[in-house]
Amino acid sequence: MSIHSPESATFRALSEATPNDWKIIDRAEREYRRCHGPGRGLLNIMASIADGDPLGVPVNLYTHCLQTATRVLKAGHDDELVVVALFHDLPEAFSDNHHGLLAAQILAPWISERRSWLVTHHVEFQSYHFANHPTRDRNERDRYLGHPYFAETAEFCELYDQISFDPDYPTLPLEEFEPIVRRFFGGPAPPPVQLQD
Repeated sequence: MSIHSPESATFRALSEATPNDWKIIDRAEREYRRCHGPGRGLLNIMASIADGDPLGVPVNLYTHCLQTATRVLKAGHDDELVVVALFHDLPEAFSDNHHGLLAAQILAPWISERRSWLVTHHVEFQSYHFANHPTRDRNERDRYLGHPYFAETAEFCELYDQISFDPDYPTLPLEEFEPIVRRFFGGPAPPPVQLQD
């Protein structure tokens, strides 16, 4: 049994929806997306891993993502790169080393091709910084030499990602990124649907 507010559609099957029902749904969906859209969902997932185990590294995944985003923000980069930095490793909380691809897929509707490529391939580019790793090829990234997005991805890993395991770095809290995330995912609202009565 469901409870209707005065502003709820009343149909029981989509084929019974009236033009007024669709207006109600459009209005409610816009309000929901404004308050709870994709940025809010990702921030909630990020907050849920705040107390996560650091898995043997000096900081946990939550702190690493915040620290990477803090460095990108302090360097003066655009909102898109700040958002990519904030969520670049988030899928590690629920996946394996395909986390770059998953992060790119989650962010795909909102990020540019170059930033999608960066987040997809940052795992291979990070290998360059794996000093003394017993099994990783430090030159994995070399297969992409000459790619138009190679330099930006290499810079992201060198200047922001691989150095963000420092427990003493003044990392900004998640709340500092909320306005950026809301702005990035919010963008201008599409016009309301115009339906005839």
